Amino acid sequence: MIIETTIYIHSSVLRMLNRGAALTGKSRTVIIKLLIQRMMSCTKTMTKSFSRVQYQERDREGNWNRLHILLNEYEYEYCLDMRKFYKRSVSLILADAARRYLNELLCMLLNRDDFTDNYRYRNYIFIKNTLDGTICWQIYWGVPHKLPGLLIM
Repeated sequence: MIIETTIYIHSSVLRMLNRGAALTGKSRTVIIKLLIQRMMSCTKTMTKSFSRVQYQERDREGNWNRLHILLNEYEYEYCLDMRKFYKRSVSLILADAARRYLNELLCMLLNRDDFTDNYRYRNYIFIKNTLDGTICWQIYWGVPHKLPGLLIM
């Protein structure tokens, strides 16, 4: 299933994404998805609790762009999870990722002829359990070494 969503990005970030797409021959959406995936590895420094969601800093209206992107259901769920656990808007997560990791990503893409972006989110597990009337959610970003009593697909 494909989900269309909208992100709001600053012109400076849009220029970075456009440059990356032009250099690599990949679409802007692929670059965005890879940057968001890269931010998933920052859980130790990015995860917060009991605080409000942070948004991008304000700037003149003319410096902002609304960008429509298409995500599969796993990518969309990852974005929602990151928003909840990082307490940042998806747009801010993307802006931070572009500033931190775009050059690294471009080097990787330009130096690999065999790059493919298929199945990046296949190791996403989302489980709902009820224990004594309490709902428990388990979310796995990757495959743990051992999951007792679980069949991983």
